[in-house]
Amino acid sequence: MAARRFLAIIAALIVLAIVGAFAYQLFAPYLMRAAFVPDVSFAESPKPPPTFYDRADAWLARPGLPADVVRWTPEGYSPAPKPAVAVFYVHPTTYLRGDRWNAPIALTGDPRFRQTIFLKSQASVFNGIGEIWAPKYRQATFGAFLSLGEPDSAKAFAVAYSDIEKAFELFLREIPADQKIILAGHSQGSLHLVSLLAQKIAGTPVVDRIVAAYLIGWPISIEADLPALGLKPCETPEETRCIIAYQSYAEPAQPESIFDPFYTTTGLTGAPRKDTHLLCIDPLAGPAAPLEGVDPAAEAPPETAEAETPADGEAADASAEAAPTAEAEAEADPYGAARNLGTLIPFDETYSDARLEPGIVGAKCMEKGYLSIGEKPPEALRSYVLPGNNYHVYDYPLFWANLRTDAERRTQAALTARAAASRRTK
Repeated sequence: MAARRFLAIIAALIVLAIVGAFAYQLFAPYLMRAAFVPDVSFAESPKPPPTFYDRADAWLARPGLPADVVRWTPEGYSPAPKPAVAVFYVHPTTYLRGDRWNAPIALTGDPRFRQTIFLKSQASVFNGIGEIWAPKYRQATFGAFLSLGEPDSAKAFAVAYSDIEKAFELFLREIPADQKIILAGHSQGSLHLVSLLAQKIAGTPVVDRIVAAYLIGWPISIEADLPALGLKPCETPEETRCIIAYQSYAEPAQPESIFDPFYTTTGLTGAPRKDTHLLCIDPLAGPAAPLEGVDPAAEAPPETAEAETPADGEAADASAEAAPTAEAEAEADPYGAARNLGTLIPFDETYSDARLEPGIVGAKCMEKGYLSIGEKPPEALRSYVLPGNNYHVYDYPLFWANLRTDAERRTQAALTARAAASRRTK
C-alpha cells in the first residue's frame, strides 16, 4: 500500500510538472508583463536627471578612462595597442525592475553586474581593431519592451534615445574628423542605433566613415526600415558601409512573442511592418579563418626527389575520394558549425573568465527571419535562455571569434580603400 501511494505521489508530481510547463509556455508573456511592466504611469515614474556627456562619469568606456572590462579578451587574443577605428557601442537593457520606466544613469547591484557582463562579452569583440566608446544612458526598463507600442513605452524609449544622440554628437566631436567608425549594439542598444542611423546619419557624410553597423538582437524590417537607414545589408566579407543583424533562437523556435508585437508597429519609412521580412545576416557566412593567418604556401611540404608523382587519373580518383561533396558536407553539418571560429563559453555565470570553443555552434537564417542555432546549443549557455528558445542574451558570445574577425576584415577593407582613394587624388 505504501509503495502504491508513493508511486501515486510521483505520478501526480509528474503531471503537475507537465501542466506547469504547458502553462508557462501558454501564459509566459502575461506573467512577464505582470512582473516587469511598471505599475506606475510614465508621468508618475521617477525621473532620472539629464546626462552630460562632456563628463567622464557619463561613460562606461572611452579614451582616457580605465576600461579593463572592454579590453578583456579570452586566451589567444589581445586588444590592439594602436586602435585603427573608433567604436560606438550601446549596451542592451540591464534594468529589469518594474518600479520605473527609465533607469538611472548610475547603476548598482544586479543591473550594474549585467552591464559589466555585456561589456565584457560583447564590446570586447571590437577591441582588436578599435577604441571603444560606451555611453551610460537612461535606458528604457525591461517592461517597456513588454508594452511595445503603448504611449508610456514610447516615451521611455524617447528619453533613452535622446541620451544616445547626445553621446554620439560628442563622440563625433572628439574623434578625428576622418576616422572610420564602427557602430555596435545589442537589443535596446541596437534599437537606438537604428534610430540614430535614420534620424542623424543617413544622407550625411558620416555614412562614408562607417565600416559596419552591428545592429544585433533587434528586428529590422527589410521593406519598412532598411531604406531609411542609409546602409545596405552586409553580403560579402569585405563589404563596408553595411549592416549585420540577427536574432538567435534554438529549435524548436518560437519567435512570435517578439515578432508579433513588432509587426503591429510602423516602420521608419512610414510603412507598416506587418507581413514584411526581417533582416538576418548569418555571422558564419564569411571566410572560416582568422584574418591574421599564415601564408598557406609557407605550410606546404617541400618537394623531394624521391617523391612519386601519381598518374593524372590516379590523382583525380584520390582527390574525388578525399574531398567530400558540398551536399555531403551540408548533410553532415547542416548549420555550418565547422565555420564557427569560437563560441565564448563562461567558466561560470559571472563571466569573470571564459574560453573559446570552435565548431560547437552553427547558424542558419530561417524563412521567418530569425537565426537558428540548431537543436542542441552548449549546456553552458542555457542559464539565461528566454521563452521560445530565445538565445538573445548570447547573440554575441555564440559567434564571438567570427564577429571579431568580421570587424577586422571589414576595417582592413575600409582603410585600404581610403588609402587607394588618397593615392588617386595626389
